[in-house]
Amino acid sequence: MLDRSGWSWLLLYFAAHVVCRTLVSPALELDEAEQALWSQQLQSGYGAQPPLYTWLQWATFQLLGASVFSLSLLKNTLLGLTYVLVFLAGRLLMPAGLAAVASACMLLLPQIGWESSRDLTHSVLLTTMAAATLYVVLRLQFRPSPWLYLLLGLVIGLGALSKYSYAAFVVLLLLTVATGRDTRSMLRSPWLLATAAVALLVVAPHALWLLTHWQQATQGTVHKLAGAAGGIGRGLASLPLALAAFVAPWALVMLALFGRALWRPAPGWPRGPGPAPALDIVAFWRRYAVALALAFLGMVLFGGVTHFKDRWMLPFLFCAPLMLFSSRLHLAEHPRLPWLRRVLLVVALLTLVLLTLRVPFHAMRNRPDELNVPARELVRALRVQGYNGGGTILTSDPTLGGILRLAFPAARVELVTGTTASPLGRPVLAIDSTSRCGTMTEAAASDATQHPGALRLLGTRAPIREIALPYAFGDAALAPACYRYGLLP
Repeated sequence: MLDRSGWSWLLLYFAAHVVCRTLVSPALELDEAEQALWSQQLQSGYGAQPPLYTWLQWATFQLLGASVFSLSLLKNTLLGLTYVLVFLAGRLLMPAGLAAVASACMLLLPQIGWESSRDLTHSVLLTTMAAATLYVVLRLQFRPSPWLYLLLGLVIGLGALSKYSYAAFVVLLLLTVATGRDTRSMLRSPWLLATAAVALLVVAPHALWLLTHWQQATQGTVHKLAGAAGGIGRGLASLPLALAAFVAPWALVMLALFGRALWRPAPGWPRGPGPAPALDIVAFWRRYAVALALAFLGMVLFGGVTHFKDRWMLPFLFCAPLMLFSSRLHLAEHPRLPWLRRVLLVVALLTLVLLTLRVPFHAMRNRPDELNVPARELVRALRVQGYNGGGTILTSDPTLGGILRLAFPAARVELVTGTTASPLGRPVLAIDSTSRCGTMTEAAASDATQHPGALRLLGTRAPIREIALPYAFGDAALAPACYRYGLLP
């Protein structure tokens, strides 16, 4: 196992991410804002995503309060848990030191090392649950027991509630197990029925919700998969690009450090404790890769998928470093392995620094993003204008809605859509961002129906005002952030 210093460094790294994210900006990225809004109440489903992440966020808010700190703490806890689970899976297949390196190499996968820390939520949980599933399945290969089958059912059920693409990962993993003579005995156990029962029990509440909200839950996924027009050729061209984008930095580092040693197969494969049979892990990963390739080809040829994103590879290829190192055990003795550890340390520090400095950097380039929004100043201005929380907040801007949800936890924040009815809870604050700063006419100031979005719902019952505020870290040359609002006492 990792020694105490290894666990301490892991804890320190993700704690630093939480601290830096909390201090750098009170504004929110889009996925963070979505969670701030959805977690206002517990539901069996939330739009196009399964509910588990939002349930966890709700629980975190209940314990620690609704804040940027709580948002960051949950995500970084899940990220840290992913690294731990991959290490534990690797420990079944290789020495502890090499397993730690295999886990840490996920830092070199951009969707995990960078994007997951920057603005992903459901995909982070998806990766965590995929790692947990892989670990339990490998444990079952070496030492099957009833409690592991029950645990597998729990993990599969929770995974299905993390993101719908988890189902594809489970199917591929079980196909990999079923097609190997040395692995398929796991699926012959009568305890597999208990696995299925536990999984169905966990999924049942959301499954019942899906029956009455099918279109709402699937329309976003269908739109993403359909992508742009172009047919099979476009899909086949997009797939290798997405695969390369997902693994390229890690693959290049591995080639640079280990070169021809990567092509030399390992002399053997792990054996389970005691009389357990051998697991040919090289053949296991080979079957997994073939199943994955066939699945992707099927999506293009029969599913009409014309565009792949590298983010979609997360549940399938997060284990790429684990696959390589468990198939090349001799790398544990390679003289350049310490170099890889140094590279990983540098990348970890650079990631932390760059994620923090990107906020002032975007402002200096006159290209502010969500975290440059003057959230603290906007909340202060609204308080000065007489709004102190409570009632209902209406907005058509999800990031703005998330900010106001954290700033005014006693208020109910509603994201306005075309079917949103006029609210009953008073006071009512309707607010939207606008790019037309300083252009509001006198007539528009007295008639909210002349405005789009949330303001329109106020009609003529409240005057419309404008607030212009400088972006965080922006200079005088940068156009201000502008908001229009109406307050109905």
